[in-house]
Amino acid sequence: MNIMAPVPKTPIKVLQLLVTMPVGGAEIMVADIATGLDPGRFEVVTACLGEPGPMGEELRCRGKRVVSLGLDLKRTSTFSLVRRVRELLKEIRPDILHTHLYHANLYGRLAALGLGLPGVVATVHNIYSRVKWHRCLANYLLARVSDYVLVFSPQVRDDVFRFDRVPAARLKMLTPGVRLEEPNPGETREEIRSRLGISGFCVGNVARLEEQKGHEDLLAAVSKVRGEIPDLTVLLVGDGSRGARLRALTQDLGLGQVVRFLGVRRDIPRILQALDVFLMPSRWEGIPLTILEAMGYGLPVISTMVGRVPEIIQDGVNGRLTPVADPEALARAILELYREPGKRRQWGEQARRTVQEKYTLKHFLEQFAAIYLELYEKGRGH
Repeated sequence: MNIMAPVPKTPIKVLQLLVTMPVGGAEIMVADIATGLDPGRFEVVTACLGEPGPMGEELRCRGKRVVSLGLDLKRTSTFSLVRRVRELLKEIRPDILHTHLYHANLYGRLAALGLGLPGVVATVHNIYSRVKWHRCLANYLLARVSDYVLVFSPQVRDDVFRFDRVPAARLKMLTPGVRLEEPNPGETREEIRSRLGISGFCVGNVARLEEQKGHEDLLAAVSKVRGEIPDLTVLLVGDGSRGARLRALTQDLGLGQVVRFLGVRRDIPRILQALDVFLMPSRWEGIPLTILEAMGYGLPVISTMVGRVPEIIQDGVNGRLTPVADPEALARAILELYREPGKRRQWGEQARRTVQEKYTLKHFLEQFAAIYLELYEKGRGH
């Protein structure tokens, strides 16, 4: 589909639906769609079943429309949730409904039944770490009334096809892309490191503090290399349900002076600029946008072989791949890059080129624009 094809005088209205918007990969993707699509061609409204969260508030500050239903999923019946979303759809009257993550995919698509929307699209962002039959059944039935189910990795596509039995014709795998800010010319890397209290070798990770992200493996690896790297700093950005447990483990391992928990931050480009190496020890993933962002800023990445990562990282060219849940291999990779600064620079430069050539925000948004236009034209024809 030619995304430059003529569109109506009134922009195509897209409603994106989530539960809430904490700082995470799916939410950053939603924000990029809301702010990156041409406002002359698309009017993007973002809606949350619950509270808007920090990313939702940030979108509001940037002048984007964010609607919050203020519902508590644990205290609200399925009937009431669907009814409220249906009322929202009737009020906003979107041309395209685009839902994200399981609960929004469920309630949004149920609410859209019978409304005659030109397009209904659901996005699955992660592999199925735990298969639940009732979720598979719901996804199987709702896929029949969805135009497309979007995924970002072959592993997620295979899970959706295998467990939800979504027809291949309704599955679309897209290529991710990231927004890269220009470095602040008024602040050097040395100044950023000084402000953060970093003087030596620094590695870091940006992720929710959850089982999926493998922080326990990261801490175990750090405990193995601490004696080999005298001035080591580890920055962990993010928050989550395992925060207290990970902080306790850090103390148990004697890493209290090495590992720093920074919580949720919105100055990620500055944090990345301070690092020497980015670590991503995830135990399962779809497509981790944080490694693309780190690579885009010229950082070599050490990552586990999960999701679409082996497609992005060429081992020994722009980063290092390690097995899942293998602190020994992660420790060896950290020491390798600590001892070879020339390799860090070479891999970092190649990582930047990889993102610039394959994973730009422009290409990412073009894919969504093409899908929205295709569904709008098809719906208008009907």
